[in-house]
Amino acid sequence: MSWSALENYTVDSVRVAVLGAGHAGRGLASYLSMHGFDVSLYNRTIANVERISKRGGIKVQGLFEAFAYLPLVTDDIAKAIEDRDILIIIVPAQAHTFLAESMVPHLKSEQTILLMPGRTGGALEFARILRSLSYTDEILLGEAQTFSFVSRITGTDSVLISKVKNSTKVSAFPASHNRRFMRSIRRLPITFNMANDVMETSLDNVGAMLHPTPTILCAGLLESKEGGYNHYYDAISESVGRLIERMDAERISVSHEFVSQSLSLLEWLRSTYDAEGTTLRECIRSIDAYDDVGSPSSLDHRYVLEDVPTGLVPISYLGRLAGVETPAIDTVVNMACQLYNHDFWSSGRNLRSLGLEGLNPSEVGEFVRNGAMPEKYTELHEISDAFGLKVDEI
Repeated sequence: MSWSALENYTVDSVRVAVLGAGHAGRGLASYLSMHGFDVSLYNRTIANVERISKRGGIKVQGLFEAFAYLPLVTDDIAKAIEDRDILIIIVPAQAHTFLAESMVPHLKSEQTILLMPGRTGGALEFARILRSLSYTDEILLGEAQTFSFVSRITGTDSVLISKVKNSTKVSAFPASHNRRFMRSIRRLPITFNMANDVMETSLDNVGAMLHPTPTILCAGLLESKEGGYNHYYDAISESVGRLIERMDAERISVSHEFVSQSLSLLEWLRSTYDAEGTTLRECIRSIDAYDDVGSPSSLDHRYVLEDVPTGLVPISYLGRLAGVETPAIDTVVNMACQLYNHDFWSSGRNLRSLGLEGLNPSEVGEFVRNGAMPEKYTELHEISDAFGLKVDEI
């Protein structure tokens, strides 16, 4: 299927800002432009998108052959989101804090913010930052479970889109806004499925399963060869695949404490890519969209620096909250700490940064549904402890 796009041709009145111009951001901005949307593209460093700005758009290859016109490419966050209906944030999840703080002075009531993806706890952390900055205007905030495309940069002003995923789970925070949130983003040419709440999208974080473990276990090859292999086909061997499947089983166990349904990694690969096979290795090898995926060229890569602190770490902390042990996940986090000489446990998302400190699983469920902290009622045993009384004396 090929497309050709005409400059300034707009078929939908929805105005979109794509915040982040990496592999994914360029792919999404181009895709929306080709479908007739007025799209602004923001990047924190203008030098990285200067060629796109000068050309007025991006050359698209792969599933589509087109020039995607972008009327505004900027490093000015205020200009990027001004009068935009939907703001889609596609940056490494550890940059969500920076963007939230940068956007607050310029946000307008009724705008929709979609974190694509939120990783684990993205919308919760984003909402906590907005609250801490006393932002009270009515916006719609939500997150996607993953990115909707497989795309990669092929040049300073070009991108290759190799796959549009069958569907992407999304949810608003709080979940009571789900229907309004879906009405807003449904106008985009992307297939979205509504999850129950952000605990479902957060704990279906498959990137945290697929990215850090193969990267860490290939550290020697990666550094000595500076990459040059296929991350999915070469780094996920049978034994590495089995380890990831054990980690995924732990993720599912944690998820069951918070949500009614969760997809295993293998189920997700089958539903998203029509993968075939009974093991992770077999499923991965059956996915054509991974044919052109390369590998990190250094350990300074988001496969670890993003997916450990905003994926594995919060999953582990949520497990502790629910009393679920995660030994395989914890082992990979500890390996990352040693390999990078960095304490990811301290720098990663924790219960406090997600606004969940002091809650139990049922209270977390109440919080993500309505956005208000559950009221705490004093238990009988707490009263008896305070006054030195026996329960039957109260």
